[in-house]
Amino acid sequence: MPVISRLSMQPNLRQIYDLWAKMKGAGTLPLLAKMPTERLREWLPNLAIIAVRQDNDYIYRYYGQTFVEAFGVDMTGLNLDSLPHSQRTILEQEYDYVRTRSKPSWRIYSGEFFGAITTYERLILPFAKSGGTVSTLMVAAYEVKNDGLFDIH
Repeated sequence: MPVISRLSMQPNLRQIYDLWAKMKGAGTLPLLAKMPTERLREWLPNLAIIAVRQDNDYIYRYYGQTFVEAFGVDMTGLNLDSLPHSQRTILEQEYDYVRTRSKPSWRIYSGEFFGAITTYERLILPFAKSGGTVSTLMVAAYEVKNDGLFDIH
């Protein structure tokens, strides 16, 4: 099982990861359909659910309201081609990394959004279909308050 630093991980991300790890156990990747929907409700605004197609294209099946408000677009039903090239390249590499390894990925990153630098903590979890291959990615992200340290003046 992957080891993720629990000291620095944002509490909601830690809870999501712990639930995923419990579902996984020592076996194969968990099925998203087995995720308790009552637990997901509290995190939905900060989640994106991404279907992995056979051609390794990524389609956003759900795009949380926090993301819609932060980035000004609802990606539900769209694929990565709908994003600017630089953003698409970064996300495609991340999603490919999780898909091919069948293991979670966690990172803290900053980017310029609407003239201000915003920092996010992000977790990507793989889910499988019955054959064990990654069929869905769950992305959870929460803004990290930086008290203006990285603001553009």
